[in-house]
Amino acid sequence: MKKVLCSVMVMMMLAVAFTGCSVFTTETNNGGEEAIGSYEPVKISEDYSFADPAELDFDKRYVLTCDTSSQMIASASDYGMVASFNVYYEKEGAPVAEYDFFVVDSADHAQALISLYEQQGSVLTQLEGHPTILTSSVDGDTLEGNLVAFQSYGMISEAKLSAYVTFMAESMGGKVQ
Repeated sequence: MKKVLCSVMVMMMLAVAFTGCSVFTTETNNGGEEAIGSYEPVKISEDYSFADPAELDFDKRYVLTCDTSSQMIASASDYGMVASFNVYYEKEGAPVAEYDFFVVDSADHAQALISLYEQQGSVLTQLEGHPTILTSSVDGDTLEGNLVAFQSYGMISEAKLSAYVTFMAESMGGKVQ
């Protein structure tokens, strides 16, 4: 089981590890304000929703969700993971940003997952005021580099965000909204 978890986690971390990752630094919506355009905030937990960052210029958003029925979450059960959300943005076919959220069942499991990512050279941070929600983000340039790398390794057929999201959904057993 640990090998499966590590394999799935490595695939996810490839998205940020090829060229690094930035620390999550966006404004979020906790109070039910309207989202930009026609997109509703992404409900991460009972008391937290992620709204599209106001400063982000995009024309398409993909949300990849994994719950306890997905292979990714099932393989991460030793870390108390109960859900993950990957929010991808693009503008005129070019990647703009990615925001990742991992929901775990306890603050202890959150620390264990932060340590696991740290050992792999990636950064996860606890969302302020929500000790069981971990997050990271990737800017458009980094995400574009990841798409090129995934294509060069034959993991996706073209360096497009839509191909990448489809690959990630199929690999992790998630659903795209």
